[in-house]
Amino acid sequence: MTLKWLALLALAMLGACQTLPPPAAAPTPGAQAALATLDTWRARGRVAVRSTAEGFSASFDWREAAGRGEIDVRGPLGAGAARITRSANSIRIETASGAPLEIAAPFAALESELTARLGFPLPIGPLRYWLLGVPDPALASEASAGGFAQAGWTVALQQFAPVAGAPGPLPSRLVLKREATEIRVLVSTWTVTSP
Repeated sequence: MTLKWLALLALAMLGACQTLPPPAAAPTPGAQAALATLDTWRARGRVAVRSTAEGFSASFDWREAAGRGEIDVRGPLGAGAARITRSANSIRIETASGAPLEIAAPFAALESELTARLGFPLPIGPLRYWLLGVPDPALASEASAGGFAQAGWTVALQQFAPVAGAPGPLPSRLVLKREATEIRVLVSTWTVTSP
């Protein structure tokens, strides 16, 4: 009798298992060009940063609409919260420690200010494109297997997923590396809407 129950339990467990759909292939060159022009989207997920100065993980919520971006980052239990607001004319960084930092275009001091404030470099300008899985069209880039290199960073695109409303699949995992800094991004939710 015990063997019969074990067999039924095994069948029930097998029936409950579902095969996840395979990840989508990387976008075609035509889809990449269309993704580079995508300006209304939202990505939510997790980010992990490792550098010589610091290491941490946090959740993020990035919203883009009509040339304006807003990124909310929160550490575990709300610790280390930060908001980065970007427009064509300025980038504003607000954290719990210190006065808000505002940098005006052309953003020559942006990287050094972000490194001083955050403890690691953050390529906030091109990151808006990298998150979509494409190089920043305003900067030179070099294609590599599974990604590209741009602005001194290597961008590895590890997994893509189809997203309703997007002209091609969007990355769900990417890794950015430059010298001793590594930034891992896991996007759990994409939303693409018409402007």
